[in-house]
Amino acid sequence: MGKTKEEQEVTHPTQAYPWHAKSKDECFAELGLSQDLLRSGLSTAEAQKRFETFGPNRLTEKEKTTLLQRIWAQVANVLVGILAVVAIVAAVKAATAKNSEDRVTNLIEVGLICFVIT
Repeated sequence: MGKTKEEQEVTHPTQAYPWHAKSKDECFAELGLSQDLLRSGLSTAEAQKRFETFGPNRLTEKEKTTLLQRIWAQVANVLVGILAVVAIVAAVKAATAKNSEDRVTNLIEVGLICFVIT
């Protein structure tokens, strides 16, 4: 969703200059602009030429992360992996528990661990 490869290759020839350190007149001279540009604006021909050279005047969009990428970023952690293993062990213990008190305790542990992970 960002710039295409062709758009990335087209760079402005004066990008290396520290524009904040120059005066307005110096910037206009380096870009080859007339001094009355602020009053008159760009001509249609100049605007078309810049459009063809530099492309549309758009901000690039940041690459969006999918839901699976966000989940993986959270799960790809040693501590989260250990908690997941403990939750699985607690779930197995709950499924094989002889009495209901152990079953409820282990299910509560699974719920709390899942809450902490999320």
